[in-house]
Amino acid sequence: MELRHLRYFVAIADHGGLRHAAERLNVAQPAVSRQIKDLEAELGFDLLRREGRGVVLTDAGKVFAEEARDVLARTSAAVEKAQRVSRGGGGTLKIGLLENASWSGPLPRALNRFARAYPDIQLDVVPLGSIAQIDAVRDGLLDAGFVYRQDNLVEGTLAAHPLATDDVVLAASADTVFDRDGPLEPEDIDGLPMVSFPREAAPAYFDRQTAAMAALGLEPRIVQRANNETTILSLVSAGVGCALVNSANMQRPPRGVQFRKVKGLSVPLEFVFIHRTSPGSLTALLIETVLDE
Repeated sequence: MELRHLRYFVAIADHGGLRHAAERLNVAQPAVSRQIKDLEAELGFDLLRREGRGVVLTDAGKVFAEEARDVLARTSAAVEKAQRVSRGGGGTLKIGLLENASWSGPLPRALNRFARAYPDIQLDVVPLGSIAQIDAVRDGLLDAGFVYRQDNLVEGTLAAHPLATDDVVLAASADTVFDRDGPLEPEDIDGLPMVSFPREAAPAYFDRQTAAMAALGLEPRIVQRANNETTILSLVSAGVGCALVNSANMQRPPRGVQFRKVKGLSVPLEFVFIHRTSPGSLTALLIETVLDE
């Protein structure tokens, strides 16, 4: 059974006979009649019966007509959807992002451009840390991600496109008083109680941060640890201690927290867009949009 059999039969059912169906299909009437006979032979029952000079649907034909209409409608919808996807006009992309990088900068600008250019493509956004995102993109659980470069980002398996570079700043509770305005000197933070994260959460970043402080003669006095910066900043706001955090947080400062730069203290954080080296067609459209900055 082929789709043309269904189209010819539905045309007869919808237009009241072989002649009208043939005119509608722009096909010779004998060809329509032959296709219907082939269809009836394959089904093993009659779809039409003669009545006067025309034909009418049998009871089985009426049932088959309804089902055939549904098959043709679903086939048409499938073709249309596939065509939209091939043109970048439909489908779903699952992407990861970092909360503190989504407030301003290249990430929200890229997503805004993509949403305007391809309104039929749904973005399934998953908030996830950098290390977890990298693993998820590599394993095919995410189509792409926006991360800070980490040790597990092995290029070759994944492609990485640098978008921006952030740095670290000191976060302190709003009621912490320093002896100077503007950037602090290293001695201003020496001995302060600090909130940090466990090394296993981001080994390379932890080691770089520790080395940067040691280069200034600072040995942090850690009083509390937390796995993510949202929790760290909550603890800072509560007055538990100060913390070195990503400068991206300054775009949306939490209530009760002040941010201060520390002279000579720098731990650059490279913000990159990642995807598998053999991306799908929808991911390719996202790549093009992200890089068109």
